Amino acid sequence: MSLYQILAINEKHQSVDLNVWVIQKWKDDFLGWNPYLYGMINTTILPVVMNREETERYINVVVTTNFWKGERGAEIKFMYPALYRTSCVLDISDIDYEAEFTDVNLDNFIPNEEWVVVSFKMNRVEEKFVCCPEPWVLLEAVLVVRRKPLYYIVNLVIPTSVITMVAVTGFFTAASTSSER
Repeated sequence: MSLYQILAINEKHQSVDLNVWVIQKWKDDFLGWNPYLYGMINTTILPVVMNREETERYINVVVTTNFWKGERGAEIKFMYPALYRTSCVLDISDIDYEAEFTDVNLDNFIPNEEWVVVSFKMNRVEEKFVCCPEPWVLLEAVLVVRRKPLYYIVNLVIPTSVITMVAVTGFFTAASTSSER
């Protein structure tokens, strides 16, 4: 998974909206061909223009034969964009807090105006359950972000400075009426 953009971080509900590019790879032993029989074609790509459905507009599939490795089958790479909304833990006890999420690849990341990405990691976790003989594979991503300093300047420093100036100015201004208070 590759992180493309942080869409929103909701502190009240402790959730994050992410725009990611998902990449799945696997080996298919039954999908293979001899490149000598097909004009030395080694890789087949199903590009964007081949997909007619609106929902499949950005899906790419790359199929590469394992013939040159001396193996049967082919390797398939399935790539598509996704929007994820996930819950997160925000530690707001420290003013310079960081939010921790699941891991992400930052190759084509579009910078966010409010948050800086500190790190993004993916972990593969295999868990064995009583019900199933095979272990379940879970992909866990950890995203650590930090708020940019401009947020504090705009939301804390400037408003408190304006309120302080108004209060101090009010003490030193003469009263508008000449009568006693």
